[in-house]
Amino acid sequence: MKLRSALVFSCAVLVGFLAVMLLHRGGYSGEASPRKALVAYASFTPSVLWILLEKDLGFFREEGVRPEFIMVRSGGVAVKGLVARNFDYVTAAGPAMDAIIRGRLPLRIVLTAGTINFWLVAQPEIRSVNDLRGKAIAISSLGSATELTTREIFKRHGLDPFRDVTFVAVGASPERLAALNSRAVHATVLSPPVNFKAVEMGYRKLATTTEYMKWPVLGLAVREEQLVQDPSGVARMVQGTLKGIRFVVSQRDYVVSKIMQMFRLNREEAIQTYDAVREESVPSGYLIEEDQRTVISMIKQSGNLTEDIPPERVFDYRFVKQAEQELKGWTPQTPR
Repeated sequence: MKLRSALVFSCAVLVGFLAVMLLHRGGYSGEASPRKALVAYASFTPSVLWILLEKDLGFFREEGVRPEFIMVRSGGVAVKGLVARNFDYVTAAGPAMDAIIRGRLPLRIVLTAGTINFWLVAQPEIRSVNDLRGKAIAISSLGSATELTTREIFKRHGLDPFRDVTFVAVGASPERLAALNSRAVHATVLSPPVNFKAVEMGYRKLATTTEYMKWPVLGLAVREEQLVQDPSGVARMVQGTLKGIRFVVSQRDYVVSKIMQMFRLNREEAIQTYDAVREESVPSGYLIEEDQRTVISMIKQSGNLTEDIPPERVFDYRFVKQAEQELKGWTPQTPR
């Protein structure tokens, strides 16, 4: 009888030890049933490969999250859906920042996945940014990241972005290129891979946004209440996202082949696209404080706001910094 009790006790200890090991090995993967998470993203582009490759990579599943990715064409609409509790997370960091700062909505950005890497592209006869004085510039929508970052470029070149140019809301990069092609506008900002196509067509590249600022365009935004009511769920989602970002920036050959398949590009175009995605990605998952204050200042100026808005009112990076520690020594592996 004593021997039987000792065996039962030993088995219980072994099972407990194995459970702990599994939890540590897979982040939060020891949970029996993964938590569902509704995640809104704004466009099917190479910039969100950390979402698009989840079926192959399974990084969110490893963390005990079962994400359902829903494409919402407008980042602003996605943010409204987040506030209305239709989504648990949105990737549109730009509209989320605007909603927090100008709309005073109770949201936080918990991870920054990528910064804007737009090219300012113009008609062939336009030779410099200053040549755009008095001209029409295509953007996606008023108040969008395309408008704010383009205004910053003009400002850095001595132009008054509110008086010296006219902004025309056209839509996404393909629509903006079409507007340029029809000569309805003189210039626009384009994201990969449309920007490469524009230059091949003979349009002139004048500047890139990365020369002037690190504007967070992609990441994870949540409601403030989630940080209090479900910090574990937020931590899981953040860690899965960070794994995906780090995989994309480190596994070049695999990702290039996926870009070719998913976006129907030849190898040269896919390599160009990958290099652009890698340049805009933020492997740490967060911006330094100086960059946080810069983007806050830009939005305040755009909205004529004077109140002090500290970075912690917009960004809450504690989960991603925790994930950074958890992933020390973690090396992404390509699927077999």
